Amino acid sequence: MQLSTFTDYALRMLMHLAVAQDRKLTTRQITDMHGAKFNHLTKVTQWLVREGYVTATRGRSGGLQLRRDPAKINIGKVIRALESQHRLVECLREDGGTCILAPACELTTALLEAQDAFFHVLDGKTLSQLTANNRKITPLLHRLNTA
Repeated sequence: MQLSTFTDYALRMLMHLAVAQDRKLTTRQITDMHGAKFNHLTKVTQWLVREGYVTATRGRSGGLQLRRDPAKINIGKVIRALESQHRLVECLREDGGTCILAPACELTTALLEAQDAFFHVLDGKTLSQLTANNRKITPLLHRLNTA
């Protein structure tokens, strides 16, 4: 399963903000750290704010902060919300797609099982587990956040 760039950046932003703790980061700072397009990360920021993961404060001392405890942010739930419109293959679309093999194909069942296993693993992970409990990523994110 391949995650969209949007999902990838949403997860990166959450990780940066989890390590930043009380320090505010701007979308521009995170954009520059990753060499991303500002307009793209602005949309990611808007989604994170709308979904209640992040608060955004405007103005000179403004920036982004996590709105929720990182231990309460479930990675599987975040990815599921972002990737719900994408299907692994056409026959998994709600309308069934146009594959002529679909009526007799067991691939659909196997892919659904694989997708369930994928999310089962991610449902067992929190943002805190990916950051605070990770001795390698935390120092790296701290360095990036303060550069």
